[in-house]
Amino acid sequence: MHIAVCDDNIADRKQTERLLSRESAKRIATTGNLYVDSYGNVDSLLKAPMRYDLFFIDMIQAQPYGMETALLLREAGVTAPIVLLVSSINYRNFVNVPDNVFFLDKPIKTAELSDFLDHVCKKFKEKPPTIELRDETKAFYILPDQFVYAAPDEHIMRVRLSDGTTVNQLGTINDLVRILIKFEGFVIISKKYIINIHHILYIKKHTATMSDGTKLPIGLTEKKSLLALAKDGSRFITEDLANKNSDEHDDASDPLPES
Repeated sequence: MHIAVCDDNIADRKQTERLLSRESAKRIATTGNLYVDSYGNVDSLLKAPMRYDLFFIDMIQAQPYGMETALLLREAGVTAPIVLLVSSINYRNFVNVPDNVFFLDKPIKTAELSDFLDHVCKKFKEKPPTIELRDETKAFYILPDQFVYAAPDEHIMRVRLSDGTTVNQLGTINDLVRILIKFEGFVIISKKYIINIHHILYIKKHTATMSDGTKLPIGLTEKKSLLALAKDGSRFITEDLANKNSDEHDDASDPLPES
């Protein structure tokens, strides 16, 4: 689990780090390491907040204060739990507190922290794994089922998502394979595309038609392999029986959608 501590009181920040380090040592055999990054200002925290699974925040010396920081994280798309550490600002008195926000009093009591981490670690183990994609400016965290296919475009891989958007992942197909290797359902076709087999609508002759309508070229051996995967439990891979006598789906040269 990756944790961010953002506190403008350096002594308090160091104490939170020490307590989390002790908790990490206690939990290494059960829930694994707690990796902690520490910040003294909000701007640094907001550069890549999506990498964190949990936040401990108390900002009291200048705006944005702690609750404002929590709101900025939610506006940035962060859904992870946020703990506001109550010191001179009583965050419990705020109205319209974002979802999944918790409170702990300073100085942090070891027992309270341990009980809270028990709860968070249990929820974390139930959390579905996400795929991290990065373009030149930011990181994107998607569920495996959101990934439809990836196609090369010079120095990037264009990853098409199920909502119709595209993420321009930096690197080659081999770089992307290293990210996807721990997830099931991803296959390389034609030596340059990566597809999610659960997003194949149908396979006919030399094309695989994806859920967004894109037709990608496949070879005969690849077709047999994909159909074999279908028999092993893929939800969607089937022969296109409904359009069996039609040739309109056979053109493998259709251009890929633009970004």
